[in-house]
Amino acid sequence: MFVPNRFDRRQWMRAGSAAGISTWLGHLVARSASAARDSGKPVPFQRCITLWMQGGPSQMETFDPKPGTETGGPLRAVSTRVPGMQLSETLSGLARYADDLCVIRSVGSTQGEHDRASHLLHTGYERIDSFPRPALGSYVSSSRPATDVPAFVTLGGQVYGPAFLGTSHGPFVVNDLGRTIETIRNVHRRSDRLDLLAELNQRSDQSSGSVLLRQRTEQIDSVRRLLKSSFADALDVSAEDAATLSRYGESDFGRNVLAARRMLEAGVRYVEVQMPGWDTHVGNIPAVKRLCQQLEPAWIALIDDLKSSGLWDDTLILWMGEFGRTPIINGQNGRDHYPRSIPVTLAGRDIGGRVIGSTGKDGMEHSENPNSVADLMYTLMNLLGVDADQEYTTTFGSPTSATDGGEMIL
Repeated sequence: MFVPNRFDRRQWMRAGSAAGISTWLGHLVARSASAARDSGKPVPFQRCITLWMQGGPSQMETFDPKPGTETGGPLRAVSTRVPGMQLSETLSGLARYADDLCVIRSVGSTQGEHDRASHLLHTGYERIDSFPRPALGSYVSSSRPATDVPAFVTLGGQVYGPAFLGTSHGPFVVNDLGRTIETIRNVHRRSDRLDLLAELNQRSDQSSGSVLLRQRTEQIDSVRRLLKSSFADALDVSAEDAATLSRYGESDFGRNVLAARRMLEAGVRYVEVQMPGWDTHVGNIPAVKRLCQQLEPAWIALIDDLKSSGLWDDTLILWMGEFGRTPIINGQNGRDHYPRSIPVTLAGRDIGGRVIGSTGKDGMEHSENPNSVADLMYTLMNLLGVDADQEYTTTFGSPTSATDGGEMIL
């Protein structure tokens, strides 16, 4: 099991610019990781970017092509240096990064409805409305000391919260970069109102509603820390040069991935970037081509920048959606929901250059060693230094575990 690194970056992040300090920290962590590997101790990733393909991405037209078969469709497959790893022509540029990719073709579930499947892939548990479960990002937040910036950020409208871990480990939600930046800066200009609110809280009768009072005080303190941090500046991708903006692509998704990278440099630990549009019941191939034209340049630029900044060894990239698409092409040249096969791809440090599992010649079944979503969540927690075996007590007093069982996939 991966043991969390307890190194606290907070005082170092305050010492200078986010980019400069993060570069220095990246090289420091890389040296620490190398030393730990030499001693035989596994080192967890300290940061994670999840690229969430909302709607369910087609495995056939991305990371699990089936060329020359009836189910494979007309697109060609691109071979890579890694045995058994072919990518669809929609990701031909990313195929050159095969040594950095871990393609997982063994995960499946029984949840074929969007909301329920999305809940399962975010939390590792099937949805029970009376028993909310924390998102993976909330577990990552709770496993590290607090910083001045949010530990968990979601770029998109689909939100999964902290449940019994507490509101301090919920996601900071960004639906629009520009509006969020302006809101933070407006609050900063009116920070005297926070001081007044804090004073009113102190004068409140703590004998009644003391829990709510403490929560309000904690929220005010977190806002104050946020205003003093470089978080708003990290969101402002206009600070990047034209060449960098071009590399990430002229799309909302590209801008959001660039902002996510900047947030990691500022100290955010877990960022989810959502990309809608993958529910391709109609016209699957042209839709996936268009989506991959946005996905690929941003992903490649992210890998290149993490490597050049020294943060590569410290950052896990996770690509997935709620389920895959049917191998059988429907009458509208689309693919329908197919939870039996959930395409997942990881990137980072030394986990790349391999393919795990198989869906057979035509993509209809897992032909060897199938894995559950619980296995995936258990694996991700271990990779990110979260104690996947820890027991918790919910807000209504029920004992529960971090994961619904599960075993390591890698």
